[in-house]
Amino acid sequence: MKIAIWMATLLCTGIIAGELPLAHYYRFDGSEIIDSVGGCNGKVMRLHQADGLYGKALYFPKQEDPNARNEACGVSIPIAPETFTAPFTATIWVKLDANSNYRQFKELLCLGGERGPGFRLTYFYNSLAVRTGDGKKVLSVGTNSSTVLLPLNRWFQVAVIYDGEYCGLYIDAVLKAREKIQFTLGKGTLSVGTYRNGYAYPAQGALDELKIYKDALSHSALVDAYLAELK
Repeated sequence: MKIAIWMATLLCTGIIAGELPLAHYYRFDGSEIIDSVGGCNGKVMRLHQADGLYGKALYFPKQEDPNARNEACGVSIPIAPETFTAPFTATIWVKLDANSNYRQFKELLCLGGERGPGFRLTYFYNSLAVRTGDGKKVLSVGTNSSTVLLPLNRWFQVAVIYDGEYCGLYIDAVLKAREKIQFTLGKGTLSVGTYRNGYAYPAQGALDELKIYKDALSHSALVDAYLAELK
């Protein structure tokens, strides 16, 4: 009897069935920001698209004035801020423009202030970083631009895996940085590709296939998910 209950529990949690704890999934194919898994739909302003990994993707062209505000595509998704303080995994596909100016600060994902609190995935000077903070001091986990080269003009997957104590940063399912960090609770909505829903720091290139899992995936599960998206 106990074995039967144990087996049923495993099946319900997806451990045996091979299901991953996917909470939100955004493809950016149409003019609406649709969550095909969790029903947490978002809003978009000044929509700009390009060819995606599959279908269409959000696109952020190079701005003539890098200090311009409220000009880039703005995506706002009302995901609960608590998502990024509990264990989670976030994956997104990125295609950086070959002519991008990487000396300028760029956002990939943002739910927080410039110095925190909250969660941000950024790139600057050819490096990726996951950032948080207390409003004054910034904490980050990032790649080293002298040893980790970010691909240009081709699609690659960026993954953030947080287990509640350590945060790992992956490129194409390969670990590139890992540090002990504690994410602080942000507020507001999740921005994709810019700071504050289009206000500033737009990404320069295309973003596609955003997935957020409600747990820290194992490396083998991340590899499986990555390979499945390449099929």
